[in-house]
Amino acid sequence: MSAATVTLTAERLGELLIREAARFVGLREVKPNADWDNPKTPGADADLARELRDLMRPTPWAPGWAYCIAFVEGMVRKTFSRLALTPAEADKVLDVLGPHVLTTFRKFKALGLVTPTPVPGAIWLAQHGASENGHAGLVTSIARLSPTVSTIEANTALDSRDPAKDREGDWITTRAFLAGGRGTLRTLGFVSPAALLKLLST
Repeated sequence: MSAATVTLTAERLGELLIREAARFVGLREVKPNADWDNPKTPGADADLARELRDLMRPTPWAPGWAYCIAFVEGMVRKTFSRLALTPAEADKVLDVLGPHVLTTFRKFKALGLVTPTPVPGAIWLAQHGASENGHAGLVTSIARLSPTVSTIEANTALDSRDPAKDREGDWITTRAFLAGGRGTLRTLGFVSPAALLKLLST
């Protein structure tokens, strides 16, 4: 393992994942599933949108595809890059992540790395009804007095009033909901930063 992996704690990894994801909060699609801009900032956010596309394309992801889990993988990829992990180390995690949420969930579950307990920096994985479709995000915090989680999610809406846009919306934004899920989205489980570190150490 690299020196960065040896000294990295789960808490620190979670902090770094959240920090990367937060840079993209506020982006809204200006071209469906392909280009983004923050309507609250002056001018076009072309550099940030380009960075996002570049981070998601190795998923593999292509412009026009749904991108909630590709966004999560992109944040993991960027974090690992900043930590100077070797490609071989990073691929231990990145090869499990992919553009399809339920496939990603099943891979992590088969490795024994899915938990029902959310923690900051965990990957949230959810199923849309009884379908093979899903949704994903990064947990940012957990309420102390209730089982409510806050997340950063891509390809979502600003709220849940339109269930169709809850997992196919046009924003990268923060959300808050009961840990079991929301609307038609049922939580399958969470992949914690500790689980990612465990996978890195194999």
